[in-house]
Amino acid sequence: MAQIRFRFSKCSLAVSLKLAMLTGVFLLVQTPQALLAQGIPRRWEAKQYRPPMGIGAPIRTEGGGTRSGGPANSSCPVVGKPLTALVPGDRFGVTVAPYPTFFVYMPAVSPQASPLLVEFELQDNSGDSVYKSIFKTSGKPGILTLTLPTQAGLPPLKVGEDYKWSFTLICQPDERSQDITVEGWVRRVELNAILNNQLKQASPQQQVQLYAEAEIWQDALATLVQLRRNYPNDAAIAANWERLLSAAGLNNIAQEAVVTIPATVGDGFVSSGP
Repeated sequence: MAQIRFRFSKCSLAVSLKLAMLTGVFLLVQTPQALLAQGIPRRWEAKQYRPPMGIGAPIRTEGGGTRSGGPANSSCPVVGKPLTALVPGDRFGVTVAPYPTFFVYMPAVSPQASPLLVEFELQDNSGDSVYKSIFKTSGKPGILTLTLPTQAGLPPLKVGEDYKWSFTLICQPDERSQDITVEGWVRRVELNAILNNQLKQASPQQQVQLYAEAEIWQDALATLVQLRRNYPNDAAIAANWERLLSAAGLNNIAQEAVVTIPATVGDGFVSSGP
């Protein structure tokens, strides 16, 4: 009887070990790689950010033509670095926010010129305008952030739908062909249950890592911007900021300040329905 019990115990132990190993493998497969992430993912640092497939064609974010002529445009009194959208190299950002935040580097306005008007526009995937906002620049260079308002009748972004957004410097109000425009695309996606639970339990620093590893560009950037504002002298946050912008090929503006958006001249939800 003792021998039978011993064999049974060995068998039970073997089964338990196999179950534990299988459970471990299952959990590893089910757990996002974000659990193992430390800072900005290495593939991002190698400029290999990859949003979900099938989000359209790349769009230039600076330079070339009157729609995005850059500071070289003689008709526009801006100097230094060009107007630049803060988007990955393929011009697409992913978000989980119903009202996400968008980012643009605003160049300096020539001291001899008056502050310029800037127009932000959001369009749905049919090309219909759903939101516009116009504000004045301060004249100083810096990275501006604009969050879609939860009021003003603007509905939340639809999950799985692509939206085109743009910032336009209005160089000559009476000659809009001289505008300088940068553009990008954004898609709202659903959070999976595991990542959602991780984010709820994570610190803001950890949330940046989780968003980054999950390829959720807009929210990684938005969380990191807020951290920079709260802790401007934190070396680790500054280092992550530089890594994130470098991943999108935005090294040239990594040292620029994040500034408060000026007072809005006019904005509102644009109904595209009947």
